[in-house]
Amino acid sequence: MMKFCCLMVIILCTIHVSTGARLTRNCLASNGRCGRKGLTCDNAFGKEWIKKGRCCNGGPCCKLPPCVPTSCPEGYIISNNLAASTNCYFFGGDDKQNWTNALNICRMKGAYLWAPNTEAEAIAVKSTTGFKNHKDIWTGLYSRTSDENFEFVDAGGAFTLDTLPFGKRDVIDNEDCVEFESRRIKWNLPSLAWNWDDDPCYYVHQYMCEFPMKTCP
Repeated sequence: MMKFCCLMVIILCTIHVSTGARLTRNCLASNGRCGRKGLTCDNAFGKEWIKKGRCCNGGPCCKLPPCVPTSCPEGYIISNNLAASTNCYFFGGDDKQNWTNALNICRMKGAYLWAPNTEAEAIAVKSTTGFKNHKDIWTGLYSRTSDENFEFVDAGGAFTLDTLPFGKRDVIDNEDCVEFESRRIKWNLPSLAWNWDDDPCYYVHQYMCEFPMKTCP
């Protein structure tokens, strides 16, 4: 009887080549992967992996859900230069908020405070959303340690005002939140100067929300 049970286990389970973990037939049929016992699928394989039953060795069977392209939330506009950015943007217009309020407004629709990564993106967003010159706009940059080391709190990524991707920094005041502005170098010239400046988070500024557009391979 014992030999028969062992034989059944061998038949029902197979060895996953890449991890050495045993997969159930259901896991194999769904193109899943066997995760580690005690770990979530996210922790085992990365963001977005979901649990689809269990594997023979007690770990979860993990699978990536089917890719469903997303569209811009209501009120958001996709960049008019897809080579610069494929994301969606929302400009708060004349509505001015402190940094925390602006952050939460963006979060309500799964977006984050703007993370301008390149000058091409900044130019595209400016022309797409219509924000004007000399406007202070909150970014998602925040310093948890008040020492000029910043991070995009929702978009992710470390940042210092000494290593700007483009533009220039204003005088550093050891404040915790960063706003961003564009202004004409001279009133009759089309060229722009992009400025990054740290401000107290309780200041009220305009804000830009960025929604990451999901694209399928």
